[in-house]
Amino acid sequence: MGRHYSVSGGNLYIFTTGQERLLDLGVFPSELNLFEAESAWRVSPWIAVVENVLQKAAEMAQIILQLNDYERISLPTNILEHYFLDGDEYSLLEVIQQASVEVSPVINLQDDAPS
Repeated sequence: MGRHYSVSGGNLYIFTTGQERLLDLGVFPSELNLFEAESAWRVSPWIAVVENVLQKAAEMAQIILQLNDYERISLPTNILEHYFLDGDEYSLLEVIQQASVEVSPVINLQDDAPS
């Protein structure tokens, strides 16, 4: 149904719904230090989370995500964390339907929804 990403609380969330498969995380250059041993990240079959993303890395990651047909959506951290833990797609989709999907170039980490 969809490929989305969100930057919330300084974290980058990359997630899918429906039958979409999560992006191969190998598309992100190691220089961004997103999914490397030195960074704090976690992944499930439907969502990948990188914590405390640096501004420049977030900007570059968003470009890569947009090139791979991911759309930016602003969602609260607690909704995204809930989705990570239980994969309850129906709850997530209800929130997504209420929010408008933004296809935006690059955003500042401080611009997204509060945690």
